[in-house]
Amino acid sequence: MKISLSSSDLAQLQHLFRVRDQNMSKAERYNAILDKKGLVKESTAPLLIHRIQPDAYRANPFYQQVHPEDVREKGWHLWNSSYAANEGFVYDELSIDPTNFEETTRFGFFAEPFPFLAIEQNGSTWMSVTPHEINTMADSLKEVHGKAITFGLGMGYYAFMAAMKENVSSITVIEKDPTVIDLFKRYLLPFFPHQEKIRVIEEDAFHYARSMVKEHYDYSFVDLWHLPEDGLELYLRMRRLEKYSPDTEWVYWVETSLLSLLRRAVLVLLEEEIAGSTDEDYDYAATTSDLIINQLHQLLKKKEIKTFLDVHDLLSDSSLKGLTSLLRL
Repeated sequence: MKISLSSSDLAQLQHLFRVRDQNMSKAERYNAILDKKGLVKESTAPLLIHRIQPDAYRANPFYQQVHPEDVREKGWHLWNSSYAANEGFVYDELSIDPTNFEETTRFGFFAEPFPFLAIEQNGSTWMSVTPHEINTMADSLKEVHGKAITFGLGMGYYAFMAAMKENVSSITVIEKDPTVIDLFKRYLLPFFPHQEKIRVIEEDAFHYARSMVKEHYDYSFVDLWHLPEDGLELYLRMRRLEKYSPDTEWVYWVETSLLSLLRRAVLVLLEEEIAGSTDEDYDYAATTSDLIINQLHQLLKKKEIKTFLDVHDLLSDSSLKGLTSLLRL
């Protein structure tokens, strides 16, 4: 980048670097609680933690109607897992301050045990229907319409809720794992009230996305990752395939979190280039993050950054989304 900032603009950018570091530090502390299934209580500092009321989640139609038996097959386990009383968990998407990009993690707990459906593979939770899934899919489920498609089956929650809408004529699900499809069809789908609207196709998501234009889908929801950290590469790959179905509306699960990871990478690049990095510093990549930063360096080489407004615009969601279609991983 061609960076020429005044001292006051540079000071504002350096503040963004500090906010980024604080975001990452807080994320590590929340993750430490999650890793240990730690018990928490309400607080505002050093971490923001809310007590969550369970009634709205218990009233969710999926929770009300889907009650499969406990099943163990070939290393897979379909069962009712649960949060312990006061066990901390992330319950919604990140909130981003639009002025300085401070990230607020929606973190909370129930004061009593809270059961939820989950599928484990070899002892590790592979998919579940928790408050986080419910909240982070809510906006898309309000918008979905017409002939819809979702990439990633999970436990079928998105398909269940979409099929309940009168303005959704059909919902196609793309899932490549035959075992997941089999478990779904035998143990979960029988509880779905609108099975006639749901079609499951065993196929690789990226392969299908290249040729789906002939199906004329109105709306696409992409949910191929478990966490934002393992989803950024998949997100970038699918964004590049939108061009094959230009008339389809494309929506991505936890896109705010995915874009926040990309924003951190741009901030790293800005910090390195201000410190005097050269082209040779971006020739080698040991990690996916390195590869992203190296490509950003090439894409933004001619980008002029003359004011703090230029910085802020570069870090905006719209700018980051523009970059996603250009990155090649």
